Amino acid sequence: MADDKIKLHGFLVQRSLNPIDEEYSATDFQSQPSSSLWIIVHGVNGNFYGSTLLTDLARTALLANHDALLVNTRGHDLATFGSAEFPARLGSMYESLGDAYRDLHAWTAFAHSLNYSQVGIIAYSLGAVKTTYVAAHHSLDVNRIVALSPPRLNTELLLTAPEKQKIFQKHLELANHWCEQGEPHHIIRVRFPMANWVSASTYIDRYGNGNKYDYLGWATKIQIPTLWMFGEIEVRKGSVNFKHADHALEEQFQAAFDGKSKRLHRTMVIPDADHSYNASRKALSKSLLTWITSPD
Repeated sequence: MADDKIKLHGFLVQRSLNPIDEEYSATDFQSQPSSSLWIIVHGVNGNFYGSTLLTDLARTALLANHDALLVNTRGHDLATFGSAEFPARLGSMYESLGDAYRDLHAWTAFAHSLNYSQVGIIAYSLGAVKTTYVAAHHSLDVNRIVALSPPRLNTELLLTAPEKQKIFQKHLELANHWCEQGEPHHIIRVRFPMANWVSASTYIDRYGNGNKYDYLGWATKIQIPTLWMFGEIEVRKGSVNFKHADHALEEQFQAAFDGKSKRLHRTMVIPDADHSYNASRKALSKSLLTWITSPD
C-alpha cells in the first residue's frame, strides 16, 4: 500500500520454487532461496500480468538465480478505480507522473521487508521514465536499475516530429482547453506520441510539461548503477522521442562523469529490436543476464 493508501498488487516469483524450462535455461536450477530480487515495472496502459515481455524479464531474473516481483503501479491498465480515504481515479488515463515515487517507495519497502539483501528494478517504457525520475529526484532504496526503452518526454522535441507537429499542437490545445474549463479529467482521444485515450491533465503532465520528464535533463543525477537499454530499430529509425537517445545519453555521461559512467551508467542497444522486442527476446535476455550477474 502506498503512503496515500492506494492499494497496489503484484506477483512474487521465487527461483527456489520455479525451475526454468530448458528452452531458456542458462544455469543449473538451485533450490536454495535467493538473496536478490528484481522489481519489474510495466509501461503505459500495462500491468504485471498481461505482458509476455515482462514475463520474459522475470524469467531472465530467475536465470540469474534471483527472484522477481512483477508489480502494478497506480497507472496500470487504461482506467481503474481505487479507494483510499477518498475514491480515486487511477490507471494510465489519469495518472500523474509525480506520484510515481509513492508507488516505487511502497514496492521497495515491501521488497526489503522480505529480507532480500539486494533489490533492483527493471522498468519498461514509461515505467523506466518514472523509475529513473524517482531515482534522480527522490530517494530510491535499490542497488541497480535497468531502464528498458524509456521515451523522452519533451514538449519541444515532440513538436519537431515530422508530419506530427500540427497533430501534437492540436492535442495540446485541446487538453489545455479542458483544463482551463475546470475539467482536467475530461477524456480525449489522441494520436501522438501514441494512440491512446487520456485525460486532459494527464496529457499535459506527460507530454506538455516542457522537459520535466525528459531524462536527458537529470540522468546524470542518478547515483545508482543503471543500465539504459534500447532496441536498435527504435533508436535508429523510431520517432523523435527515441531516435539516437542512446547516443545523447552517452554524450551526457561522458561529459558529466569523465569516464566514471562506465562503472555507474551503461547504455546498450539490442540489434534488430523494436520497442516491444518481440523478435529479439533471447538477445535481450542474454544481454540483460550478463549485466545483472556482473559484479560491477
